[in-house]
Amino acid sequence: MTSRAATRADVDAITELIAACELDLDGVAEIDPGDVEMSFGRAGYDVARDCRIVLEGDALVGWADVHGTRAEADVRPSHRGRGLGLSLLAWTEGRAREAGQAVVGQMVTDANLAAADLFRRNGYEPTETAWLLQIRFDDRPPPSPAPPEGITIRTYRPGRDDRAVYQVIEDAFGEWPGRSPQPFEDWAAQWVSHPSFAPDLSPLAFEGDELVGAIVYLDYANGDEGWVQQLATKATHRHRGIARALLHRAFGNAFASGKTACGLSTNSNTGALGLYEKVGMRVRRSYTRWSKTL
Repeated sequence: MTSRAATRADVDAITELIAACELDLDGVAEIDPGDVEMSFGRAGYDVARDCRIVLEGDALVGWADVHGTRAEADVRPSHRGRGLGLSLLAWTEGRAREAGQAVVGQMVTDANLAAADLFRRNGYEPTETAWLLQIRFDDRPPPSPAPPEGITIRTYRPGRDDRAVYQVIEDAFGEWPGRSPQPFEDWAAQWVSHPSFAPDLSPLAFEGDELVGAIVYLDYANGDEGWVQQLATKATHRHRGIARALLHRAFGNAFASGKTACGLSTNSNTGALGLYEKVGMRVRRSYTRWSKTL
C-alpha cells in the first residue's frame, strides 16, 4: 500500500469510500456527492496538506483529513485490522500538531466499536455526544402552528440575507465550549455555495426587520429526506417558541417538496435534544467525539 496527498481529482473516490464505510457500519450511506467537494472548498483548507489517501494499487482503501481541531478518517471494511487505522490516526495528530492545534478529535458512529477501542488505547477521551434525528410524515402534512406573536417567517433570500443569517448562526454556535470562530467566507463557501442548499426551503424568523432565527436547509437530490443543516435563534429571543416555529415550517417545506421525512443532527453542546423530540423527531443514530490533547 502507498499513501500520498489528496487532490481534487480524488473527490469521487473518497465519497465512494465514505459511503462504503457508512453502509458497513450503519446499514445506510448518508454521504451526499457534494459533501467532500464542499469540504475541500473550506476557507483555510489546503487539500495537499490537510488530506491524505492510502491506495492499494489504484484502489482507494483509506483516507484522512484535518481541519482545525477536527479530523476524519476511514478505512475500507475489507482492509481493516491491518494497522491502517492507527497509521491514519497518527497522521491526523501530526498534521494537527504541525498546524498549531493543541487538541484534535474525531466524531465517529457508536456502531464503530473498533474505532472506540483504538481511540482509548491511544490516549483519546469521549468529549461530546451527537445524535441523528428524523421525523417521518407518513403521507400526512406535519402540523403548521402559527409563529409566536410578533414573529414573521419568510424564506431565505440569497445575497440579501447571507450576512445576517451567518451572524445569528455564528453568535449562537460561538457559545459552545471549545469552538473556534468560523469566518463568514468559510461559512458561505461551506453552506451558501453547497450544491444542495435550498434557500426557498430555508425559513427565517423576524421581529420587525430584525432577523432573530434561521434555518439553513439542504435539499439532497438522492434521497427522500429533507435536511436541516443549521438552526439558530438569537440569545435575546430564546424560549419564545421561535426555533419550534422554524422547525415546523421546515418540516412543512420538506413535505411540500415531496420528501417523506426530515432530519438533522445535534450534539450535547447545544442542549437542544429535548426540543427536537418535542416536535416529533426521534433519535436514529448516535455518535461520540473522541479528543486528545497533543
